[in-house]
Amino acid sequence: MMLAMLCLQTYAGNERAAADSRAALAATAAVDTSPAATQPATAPTAPVAAPVAAPAATVTVVANRDEWVLDRAGRGERNTFVAGSLDPARGYLFQVEFVRQGAAINTVKLANIFTTDDDKRAWKSVSPDHAAYMAKVNASGGKLKGHYSLLNPVGKFLPYATQRIIVAVKGSKATPATIPLNTIKWKHEATRSMTQPAEGVEVSFVATLYRDRNHATPSVPADYKPGLKITKTYTVAKQDYSLKMRLKVENLSKTPLVAYIDQLGPAGVPLEELYRGSDDRYALYGKKKAEGEDVEVTFKLHAELQKGKTPEDKPVALGRSDDADPVLWVGHSNKFFASMVYLEPVVADRLAAPTWEADFYFLSEPESSTSNVHVPAIRIGGKRVKGDAFRHIPDLSLPTGGKAKEMVFDIFAGPKKRDMLSNASAKYSKPLYQRLNYLGSINFQSCFCAINSLTLGMMWLLQGISGLAFGNYGIAIMMLVLMVRLVLHPLTKKSQISMMNMQKLGPEMEKLKKKYADDKEALQRETMKFYKTQGAGPILGCLPMLLQMPIWLSLWGSLNAVVELRHAAFLPIWITDLAAPDAIISWSNPIVVPLIGGMTGPIHSFNLLPLLLTVAMFLQAKLNPQMSQPATTKTKEQETQQKMMRYMMPAMMLLFFYNAASGLTLYIMTSTFAGVIEQLVIRRHIEAKQAAEAATTTTVKIPGKAPRDSRPKKPKGPTYFKKG
Repeated sequence: MMLAMLCLQTYAGNERAAADSRAALAATAAVDTSPAATQPATAPTAPVAAPVAAPAATVTVVANRDEWVLDRAGRGERNTFVAGSLDPARGYLFQVEFVRQGAAINTVKLANIFTTDDDKRAWKSVSPDHAAYMAKVNASGGKLKGHYSLLNPVGKFLPYATQRIIVAVKGSKATPATIPLNTIKWKHEATRSMTQPAEGVEVSFVATLYRDRNHATPSVPADYKPGLKITKTYTVAKQDYSLKMRLKVENLSKTPLVAYIDQLGPAGVPLEELYRGSDDRYALYGKKKAEGEDVEVTFKLHAELQKGKTPEDKPVALGRSDDADPVLWVGHSNKFFASMVYLEPVVADRLAAPTWEADFYFLSEPESSTSNVHVPAIRIGGKRVKGDAFRHIPDLSLPTGGKAKEMVFDIFAGPKKRDMLSNASAKYSKPLYQRLNYLGSINFQSCFCAINSLTLGMMWLLQGISGLAFGNYGIAIMMLVLMVRLVLHPLTKKSQISMMNMQKLGPEMEKLKKKYADDKEALQRETMKFYKTQGAGPILGCLPMLLQMPIWLSLWGSLNAVVELRHAAFLPIWITDLAAPDAIISWSNPIVVPLIGGMTGPIHSFNLLPLLLTVAMFLQAKLNPQMSQPATTKTKEQETQQKMMRYMMPAMMLLFFYNAASGLTLYIMTSTFAGVIEQLVIRRHIEAKQAAEAATTTTVKIPGKAPRDSRPKKPKGPTYFKKG
């Protein structure tokens, strides 16, 4: 004879008050004396502080007792379990720490990627001795942060926790029971090594639920029997940025059940952009287009989601797995890293998983007093009720006889490397990444005019050049500048000649303006005709800049998204992180400059590179030929405008690029200085050519009068009139 104690505090959503009142009860269950009774090895107990069991001779019947209780077997076990390794020599790409609460992931730390530039240099100084590096971290007093932690707890959410299960007897009109699974500690079932299909580790957790078979008859004592078993298994493999998560639900009772499960996605992706005070993180999801197999990626920036002040208890709906254009995966990302979760279909050759009828949505969670984060989640086995997008009726059918339904999730957690996500033959790549268009998780929205295909091409080109530069991306950026300049040199030279010709044509243009001052159409027509005869034109002078604009914008987008630039050094002392400003002197309290603080953002350091860029822009503006009228005919207003352009443009560049990534600033500065040198060379070449032509030209004065047409006309007297 075994005594089963009940009164589990259940999570009941909008019935919170009722749940709280039930939690205050200290009730007892009846003793099941039937020989056929199958009781749990450890009786299900209530989560109250001190449940009181009824004496053996007395049975207390509680009318509002809970229908489902949780087996608390496993109480007293340790709470954390680790799979993988941070030592790159072990072959794992990350280390995962699991916790029993919600059978969730506590952290995912990347083995080959470090939190700060100082960490990376500390690792290089002792590599490959990982123990020596960790000793340095522990002895640094917090200066060294260790390996990069991609997933972390945020508020009440743990990454990939199973939130709850809602279950009911099939065909019953009774209100389904809501059992929280994210607040209880699951039983750790096993941690075992594996060799197939790849070498790695499996970690399993179990939650067992017992159902009161007499719940419909309150006057009869409770009779708890095994009802549901939920098994959650994670698989961590070597040389893989993905891990598998299997969620299996078994019906252990003799009654058909229906249920649905809320499963959390990735959470706690850290803020990567530390220098501009902006939040570079975003939630994202992939949808398969109604026709074909193409997957479209949609971004939801934190700032965009917060515009509507999303309440914590109101999910942001994204779509379903059984729509015409189904949602395939959801994720959370910052500039360089991401974690995406994909619900695999029952039919292997399909991308979508319509069988599960899953809803995808974002949950809002306060991260601080001023901002929220939005955590992706999936509700599996639910159908929408018309008129209410967030109320569901259970419909994950669980037949009797121990038959199980198993949902398989593929979880990606790693850097967003272009080649890994787009090339099946690249290191650590998987064909699934291409099918799901994980490459689309690279966000080029920071550069509003960037063309994605051209930007990806620039990323490919930059990575290829880095191989010629012995892996130094700073040298690769300068080599890229040289390549672009060489390709555009013929056009640049022609542009300079045109601009110099335009400068010389100033007096003639003034004559045309005076002659056709009252006829704008004639002035425009004669001006274009004049440009054509002289082989000059303002469009030709601007053409090199117009052609370079798509290149600059694409480079801007690529340099802001290339994870290889993170902690990549150009020089040993200066510009040690091409993905961050070149902070020569840093300070802890940021400075916000009045009026212009919105352009620069908070200033955390003295950055030299943007100042050099400003000097280069000023020199270029000063060298550019002026295409206006001669100084003798300029108005004071026109002179003031030209001076403002000469000084304002470099000043604006300083504001825009002060906190920009040093890799981007290095490219623009190098390109500008190269343009200044190119202008000087072209100008000297043109001037030397003109001087040589002038030296070889001989002027011969012919005796006698010049032709009538070339002689100036004599002035007419006041009494002159032309005869008709």
